Amino acid sequence: MQVESVLNINPDTINCHDPNEVKKVLKVLFNFVETLNKKNQELKKENQELKDEVNRLKDEKGKPQIKPKTNNNISAPKQKKTGKKKRGKKKRSKKNNIPIDNTETVEYKGELPVDAKFKGYRLVVVQNIIIKTNNIEYKLERYYSASEGKTYEASLPDGIDPYFSANIKSWIIKWYFDCRMSEAKIHQLLTDIGIQISRGYISNILTKGNDVFHNEKNELVLAGINSSNYQHIDDTGARVSGENQYFSVLCNDFYTAFFTNPRKDRTTVIKILQQTDEIPYLINHHSLSFLEEKKLKSSILEGLYPFLDFEAMNKENFLKEITRSFPELRERHIDRILEAGAIGAYREQKNNVFNILVCDDAKQFFNITKLRSLCWIHEGRHYKKLIPIFDYHKKILECFLKKFWIYYRKLIRYKKNPTKALKKKLDAEFNKLFGTNTGYAELDERIRLTRNKKKHLLVVLDYPEVPLHNNIAELAIRIYVIKRKISFGTKSADGTRSWETFFSILDTCRKLNIDFREYVLDRISGIFQMPSLAQIIEQVST
Repeated sequence: MQVESVLNINPDTINCHDPNEVKKVLKVLFNFVETLNKKNQELKKENQELKDEVNRLKDEKGKPQIKPKTNNNISAPKQKKTGKKKRGKKKRSKKNNIPIDNTETVEYKGELPVDAKFKGYRLVVVQNIIIKTNNIEYKLERYYSASEGKTYEASLPDGIDPYFSANIKSWIIKWYFDCRMSEAKIHQLLTDIGIQISRGYISNILTKGNDVFHNEKNELVLAGINSSNYQHIDDTGARVSGENQYFSVLCNDFYTAFFTNPRKDRTTVIKILQQTDEIPYLINHHSLSFLEEKKLKSSILEGLYPFLDFEAMNKENFLKEITRSFPELRERHIDRILEAGAIGAYREQKNNVFNILVCDDAKQFFNITKLRSLCWIHEGRHYKKLIPIFDYHKKILECFLKKFWIYYRKLIRYKKNPTKALKKKLDAEFNKLFGTNTGYAELDERIRLTRNKKKHLLVVLDYPEVPLHNNIAELAIRIYVIKRKISFGTKSADGTRSWETFFSILDTCRKLNIDFREYVLDRISGIFQMPSLAQIIEQVST
């Protein structure tokens, strides 16, 4: 609510006998108070952040970050309970799934009556684990030929490392990436068992000599991209050698792939989608439309028209042509033209296997693919951030959110049984729901912003197979976020690449119901009995 509208209120001119006029004034005042309260909360937060920074500079601790209690009334919809009672199901004995490694018979040691007859056994399964070394000494035969002055020696069996077995290496990778143990804790565990190994060697197992896994990751990414007509994408902050970078995830129901990059602009996203570090640049109508949308100066746009006759170029040649045509162009304009050139070349390619990107509303995902499907859960979070102080506004917000999630559930039902009639009905319902004017200014502004995203929120009406949310990408990237809290980040290029590769293989194995450690062991030992993840993705996605 604008300040001027509040300042212009004259109590002497208000007709107190007219309920509509009084109600109108109260709404103006309510919205003004809500705006002041919001700004006050923002100032409090900023003030606390400044205090924490001062304390940090003084080597003291700031205020602990304790998340507030969530309001269940405005959270995402929960599954409704049906009135039907579930039939009583007998619990299956868990002992049936326990493998028996050893059997011992326990005799009855007390006195028995004379007429006591043997009735068999009552089985009691006690689970146990043995953690100990299983070191093997190989005696390699040696022969010496005096005539040749040469010694002949037997070789170790295939896949046997002269220091540590493939089994130990697979467990180290499992503990570090899947169990989220630090290198120090892995070292402590192994040395406590009796394995003599250094921390440096553990680090080498995790980061060096893993080309077979890097190749597997590259293959599974290509198979995953070809497995469906849509892809999920998301990113988060990363630390590499003490510098801030970005960790991105590309995935769908069949695979997950992770990438680390110094930037998170559109060219970075295109590199991820094309799986190449060298992408082409081209000025075409896609490029010009993008630059017009970004309101690039008309004089620069007109200067780009001659580029329509050029073929796709690499980055170096493209920059040379741009700087030759615009010698005094600012850096931010050059970056924008580079993005436009990358988008134009990507959209022009005929071998793009998918056209829909499922993502949040981050700007780096805009304008790249033909269609962009936005996440409804993300959109609902925007409304959850509204914190009205008046009960009147709270009720308005609660009522609107109920309608919001009811509409969301209708979209879920549409996905299961899409029809033209239902599509038309849902389209009209969207216009009605997000054309609402509640009188709560902040909520009305939020509704307007959602209405502007209609094209991207309703991709599902034309493509029912596309998910309504981006949860699959958020859940995948959480693997990295938790590991980042434990290990903070990577220190080398080898470590960064290993995080990308093994996290990709780990989550892909989870989706394909493959044991991660068994897969790693199969590759380290050189047996290769298990098919590659790329082959499995191709099989399950067809």
